[in-house]
Amino acid sequence: MWHMASILAHCGAATCVLLLLNRLTGNFRAAALAAALFALHPVQTEAVAWVSAVSESLLTIFVVLGVYFHVTRRGPISYLSLLFAVLAMFSKELGIIVPALVFAYEWTRARSSFKEAVANSAYSTLAAVLYVGCRMNALGHLATGVPPNMSVWEMILTWPQVLAMYGRHLVWPAHLSVCYDVAVGAATWPVLLLAAVFAGLIWAVVHYCSENVRFGAAWFVIALAPGLSLRYLLRGDYVHDRYLYLPLVGLALVVAVWAAKVEVTPLRAGAGAVLLLVCCWGVRANLPIWHDDIALFQRAAEMAPRNPYAKNNLADAYLKAHREAEAFPLLEEVISLDPDYRLGYYNMGRYYQQVGNASEADEYFSISDQMYYSMRGQR
Repeated sequence: MWHMASILAHCGAATCVLLLLNRLTGNFRAAALAAALFALHPVQTEAVAWVSAVSESLLTIFVVLGVYFHVTRRGPISYLSLLFAVLAMFSKELGIIVPALVFAYEWTRARSSFKEAVANSAYSTLAAVLYVGCRMNALGHLATGVPPNMSVWEMILTWPQVLAMYGRHLVWPAHLSVCYDVAVGAATWPVLLLAAVFAGLIWAVVHYCSENVRFGAAWFVIALAPGLSLRYLLRGDYVHDRYLYLPLVGLALVVAVWAAKVEVTPLRAGAGAVLLLVCCWGVRANLPIWHDDIALFQRAAEMAPRNPYAKNNLADAYLKAHREAEAFPLLEEVISLDPDYRLGYYNMGRYYQQVGNASEADEYFSISDQMYYSMRGQR
């Protein structure tokens, strides 16, 4: 039933995407094709198969409806848009991008100047003000509370590798994993190349594309940008396919605009059906790793051999299955890869406890406890 809830939430998100695309393009056929691609794209597998990622679907429902009711408003303010913006922000922090999306919609309209876009979208910031006020009241600050794991420049150097991986997964979503091997960037030339490509795309979109394509491109960039705050993520654990869930709405809008311009023929309709069937096959091909924790983290350790968190999770799954002999070498690698990773020592203590070596277990549990209290400034 948990998994069914995730599937229903995903179907709800796809339905909301269909409503928004149909409203923006005025072409139900094109909107339906694009919404189907959003729903069936294999890169969505993680967000739907992993129950803990159901927040992506809930967030997308509220964000899309927040924008939809802004688009369909009859007066200067849409209270339904404000309501769904608030729901989005309290579902997941990423929901704070709703005012930015509303502004992007207004600014990409051919009739709107920058000042008009600001004025027409100003009311949507009320939801953000409410959210920030509640967060300050609850936490006492706006910061994440997580110390950065790299400098800003190192983060920028890592962006090309991360974006290239996301691009590859959108085009060829095969052999997907819950995490991937991404090292901190060191070369400057990929950043320069990325900047040149990005500048060229902006120029082309602004000068040669329709307002809906401009809005779709802006949606993709705005929704993906928070996932590029790599310095606040776990070291080496910088890429997750679920981070593409909400950005795909923008790409779906671009697809809908293109599909609306194409005359329907039996051959093209057949090609569209084949494309959707290929997507279904891709989803089915990526599902086996979600059968259990061992299958999931075996793939993760394969795709991210330098990632201690993937290896630690696989070792944890082996310990739960009483496959201690397979867990031990993984835990040795975890401690070697990240000597400051507390759970590596904790799980090594579990290993020795399960094989009956109480003295070694106590030693590793003690190290884990010391790291735990040291991390919180306690004795």
